[in-house]
This record gives sequence, C-alpha cells and structure tokens, in this order.
Amino acid sequence: MNKIISALVLMAFATCFDSVSAAPGKVDAGSYIRNQGWKQYDTTSLPRSPVSDVVPLMFYDKGNSVPSCGVLTASAGGKEPVFIELVGSDPGVGFPQCLSIAAITPFKLQNKEYLVIEYISRETREDVDRRFHYLVRSPTQGFVTDTVLTEAAPVTPRGQGAAGTAPVKALDGVRFARLVQLGKAQPAWRLLERDIISDKSSSFSTFQDKTATKCQFITEAGAAPVVTSYDAFSPSAKCTSVLASSRLEKGGKVYYLAMFLTEDKKQFVGVTSVAADGNIAVEKNLAEMINRGAMTKDMKTAKAALLKAI
Repeated sequence: MNKIISALVLMAFATCFDSVSAAPGKVDAGSYIRNQGWKQYDTTSLPRSPVSDVVPLMFYDKGNSVPSCGVLTASAGGKEPVFIELVGSDPGVGFPQCLSIAAITPFKLQNKEYLVIEYISRETREDVDRRFHYLVRSPTQGFVTDTVLTEAAPVTPRGQGAAGTAPVKALDGVRFARLVQLGKAQPAWRLLERDIISDKSSSFSTFQDKTATKCQFITEAGAAPVVTSYDAFSPSAKCTSVLASSRLEKGGKVYYLAMFLTEDKKQFVGVTSVAADGNIAVEKNLAEMINRGAMTKDMKTAKAALLKAI
C-alpha cells in the first residue's frame, strides 16, 4: 500500500513539475533592456499589462535619440523572453518614433486568448498614426503575433474620427478583430459593418443575402459563435433587409436586438442574450412578445418593450 501511495505522490509531483516547467517564465524588462545596451524610457507612461507574461517596453536604442517600443513576451519552458518590435528606427534617422503605447486590451475569440496593443507612432514630422498589433496565446510558445490581424488592421491618422472600421480607441481594436474573423467565417454572406456591436466580452453582428432574401444574426462571447436565422423570429415571410441593431443590459445579462424587414413590408425584431458566464440564448419568447404586440415601429419602441418584459 505504501509503495502505491508513494508512486502516486511521485506521479503527482512529476505532473506538477512538468506543468510548472512548461509555464511561461518571468519577464524582467529592466534586465533585458540593460543586456541589449538600450536606455530605458520613462516607464510611468506605459500601460499596465493585463497579463504577467507580456510587458510593454519603451526605450532608446543604441546611438538613437528618439524612442522605440515593443513588447517582451515570456517563453514556455524557461527559455529566453522574445522581443516583438512595434516601432523602431535606425540611429540618426529620427523616424519612425514611438510616441506611446496607449493600451493593452485582452479579449477572447473562438476560444483563443488575445491581446490587442494600441500604439502611437510618428512616421514623419507631420504624420502621426494610431496602430494596432495583435498577439494570440500559443499553447507551446506563449503569446505570438497574429500576423493576419496585425497586417489587416487599418492605420488611423491620430486625431481623426475616421468612419467605418477604422479604429479610434482600444475597444475598436477588438471590434476589428471580430469583424475579420466573422467575415471569414461567413464568406457567402454580406456582413453589415454598420450593425456590429462589440463589447468587452461579447459581440453581435448581422448578415444579409439579398439574392436569397435571407438574413442571419451572429452572437459570440469568446467561444464558438451562435448563428440565428431570421426565420426563428419570422417563419412566414422572407427577410429583405436588416434595418438596425442594438443592445440592452439588465441584471448582468446583455440582450442584443436586430430589427429586420420582411417581403410583406412588416418589421420584426430578433433577440439573443449573453449571460454573465458567456452562455448564449436565442430569446424566441421575448421576440415573439415584442412582435405580437406590434412594438416594432422603431428600435426605441422595441427596446422599451423588451425592458418591460425582462
């Protein structure tokens, strides 16, 4: 019996040891900067990282009088940390310059852990841009660059409130990532960027197929998205267009609404919800109550009816 217990203890210890050794190591930003021969920039201007294994850096490279920046990521298995450059220039050139790392925002997408890093760079004397860099956690390498998202992300001139998908604040970086992923997942449908609602932990988007007179709505909360067809709320007529989307939060639960027009010129509302634990539900009964009560004149009316019912 004692031998069996000892064997079990050794197995548990070995498992624990393996998990520790495979975990990302510590990131010592100060030592890394000194070892590279860089001069550290004022660290009080840097945002706090939401994870311990990714650390933002701003520094002066050897012989350079303008700041560069990047992030230092821990490697699994006690290996050396990896530096990912955001902005850097050759000595004496002066451009580009890293003006700031504005934010590091965590989010989940398709069961993967992401970070979006918002930073400001001066490209020329006149041009200052807001950019995004995406990291995704690899099960074997720690956080690595998501090249597809990073290269696709639009660059916004600082101070301009650009329309469409151009990011102007940290959460817009999350919104853009979801837009790209959802668009790739539904290539045969037209994604209505106008209607995308992106929160810290969930999102809602609408799609149309005018040729087939169909519409669908996608709700996601970090895991596999839930696709809901319009006919879950209006089974008797085809959908000709999506008119609007909106959200309502109550009691820790987020409700998403989509208003659409059918071929017989009637307006209907579809409702889905995301609970605090990320569980997604198609709220057919709530939608039926709103539609049956003819509370679909506009989104304001539909939201008032929903708020009264929940």
